[in-house]
Amino acid sequence: MGLFRKNDDRQSDEALMVLLQSGDAGAFDTLYHRYSQRLLVYFLRMLGNDRDKADDFLQDLFLKVIDKGGQFRAEARFSTWIFTVAHNMCKNEYRRREVRKVIDPEADVEAVSVLDAGANPGIHEALDRQRFQSRLQQVLLTCDDNQRSAFILRFQEHLSIREISEIMDCSEGTTKSRLFYVTKKLGKALGEFNPQVNGVLHHAGK
Repeated sequence: MGLFRKNDDRQSDEALMVLLQSGDAGAFDTLYHRYSQRLLVYFLRMLGNDRDKADDFLQDLFLKVIDKGGQFRAEARFSTWIFTVAHNMCKNEYRRREVRKVIDPEADVEAVSVLDAGANPGIHEALDRQRFQSRLQQVLLTCDDNQRSAFILRFQEHLSIREISEIMDCSEGTTKSRLFYVTKKLGKALGEFNPQVNGVLHHAGK
């Protein structure tokens, strides 16, 4: 992707989408710069840490941003819109194949490194966190895909219950229920990692 322009970087996501709809390539570059890493990690987590598949999905997603950008409503939030598209891509993938239930115990290390680029924790802290994240990913892959998606959107993307409900096209009550069941399962399966698990789960229903 090309370099984004500094004046574009001061624009809101929604204003950039309006510019993109008029053919502004710089607006696309800025949106890619803002969202590509976040969405790559989302796809890694949703697709069993398959990097090739996640890269393909990321490329396809931003092609959809170009091709379907005209469907974006200026009054909507771009972050909600793009994660809705990403969620639906994963949902369609689940319909085509059964999501793998077993992954390499070290598989989630790559997702952690993407999230923590630039961080420099002590080696023991880093290894402990990677072990926790690897186990977390293993347990998430045994969850219902709607529960897994709700969890990632809540705790990775820090979206509100309302935003998640819009993305997943369900009621806020359903979102809270999904989060309740997945956090209960994770709390039980990851008890050995306290207090890390408590730090992750204590905002579930807010």
